Amino acid sequence: MYQKYNNGEISAQQSFILLINMIVGTGILGLSRTVAEVSRQDAWMSVLLNGAFLSGVMVIMVYTISKFPQYNFVQYTSYLLSKPVGYLISFAYVLYALFATGITIAYLCEMTATWLLSETPNYIIRFIIVITVVYMTRNGLTVVARFAQATVFILIPLGLLMLIGLPETQFINLKPIGGAGIINILKGTRPSFYAFAGYESLLVYYPYISNKEESVMKKSVWALILVTLFYTTNVITQIALYGSDEIQTVLYPAINYLTSVNFPVIERSEIFFTIFWTFTVLCTSGVQYLVSSVLLQNIFKIKRTRIFTYALAPVIFLISIYPRNTVAVVEFAGKIGTANIFFGFLLPVLLFTMYLIKGRDTSVEKSH
Repeated sequence: MYQKYNNGEISAQQSFILLINMIVGTGILGLSRTVAEVSRQDAWMSVLLNGAFLSGVMVIMVYTISKFPQYNFVQYTSYLLSKPVGYLISFAYVLYALFATGITIAYLCEMTATWLLSETPNYIIRFIIVITVVYMTRNGLTVVARFAQATVFILIPLGLLMLIGLPETQFINLKPIGGAGIINILKGTRPSFYAFAGYESLLVYYPYISNKEESVMKKSVWALILVTLFYTTNVITQIALYGSDEIQTVLYPAINYLTSVNFPVIERSEIFFTIFWTFTVLCTSGVQYLVSSVLLQNIFKIKRTRIFTYALAPVIFLISIYPRNTVAVVEFAGKIGTANIFFGFLLPVLLFTMYLIKGRDTSVEKSH
């Protein structure tokens, strides 16, 4: 059984806020471009479909892990999939979370260096970000959840900024609706997996939700629905401004969208976007990093995660400096998105299937 207070506890409401902050991270920057390369003007439909699909995955994921409320990720995967497979998947998840943290930090560094600190060496920016993430996570999940609560309101002005280009948009660029074909629309869901990455962290921190009697499933699904609507709106406005062909040549449509619009009072709206976005991405990095530390604590049965939050800092720093330029960062992020298909889709489905096979009345305690 997990140690109740070693990593702190969070409420169901805090879990809801964490999920939103986790998902709305680096994926928003190039979402329109990567999906439009496949489903063209119907990219918004691909994003909407993927969000609806992942909401269904969230339902079966929460349903399965709710059957093991007092057991951590390592314990219930070991029970459902056998101990060797459970530990293997746990170690794989640690690597996934570390690489996701490193690439998120790399994204944040690239944006900061481009728009805010152009004269500062990249390794200095990365070092400062890593130190910030370690400091934020060293006292466990409760502190990270409070940080998410304090910064979630930043998403409101962030969302409003994405609407300032509406007067310049030409919605004819979205026509013909469905013209890309159902096959391409379905294929377009795959590149958007990276943008939704982060919700799978619930697999790890669910045991630390204190008031599970509240509808964690309902709140989790609503978090995905809200993010899906946010993403879909962004894709619609950006494709309506650029068109499906031009947007494929823009590396970060979310930023270039702001630079191409004259906004009264605020001259450099992209600077404000970067500032608001930075806090959201710090939360994303913090949760992913803490997930890797919690998993290692579960595996080695150490009382606290702090030892791992310090020990893994050089690892994520080295991962963050591996991509040498912005293009390399984007390519690396695509690989993380591919890995997310396993941890965010295949693994929950596998756990759900094995739970049904094991039987509803099987006692977990008998296997430990």
